[in-house]
Amino acid sequence: YRHFESKDELFLAMLEQVTERLAVVLDEIAGAPAPDPLNQLRAWLDQMFALATETDLHRYLAVLDCDEMRSAKGYREARTRSRARRERSLATILRSGHADGSFPLAEPESDAIAIAALVSRELTSARIFDPAEIALSRARVERFTLRALGVAGKV
Repeated sequence: YRHFESKDELFLAMLEQVTERLAVVLDEIAGAPAPDPLNQLRAWLDQMFALATETDLHRYLAVLDCDEMRSAKGYREARTRSRARRERSLATILRSGHADGSFPLAEPESDAIAIAALVSRELTSARIFDPAEIALSRARVERFTLRALGVAGKV
């Protein structure tokens, strides 16, 4: 009560703190000094799927996605900013891969949105709570993504 005027402000600060930490890591992956788009894409996916393997973080994120949190004033805007930042880091990787021929079919901005949505869908599915399914889900997303980007022979 000394730091926040409302419960909504507290919720938003919690959400922004955890999403900022993730965004910084994803930006670091995308901004590697010697870009290797395929390995950057894989590292980006690894980082996203690590959310499902870190039990404490997964629980924390589940709390941040509860009904009460979603009804907080400003929640939708905070989630939109967070999603856009994740997509931006992925689009950077896809642009680099398109430019060097690694991802010949890439349409970086729209593909980043689609890939991030697929990852989010997988991370919110009921089966993601089964540790054996996390690696399978991660592999499915990578196979689909590489096919969509026109990557041959590395799927």
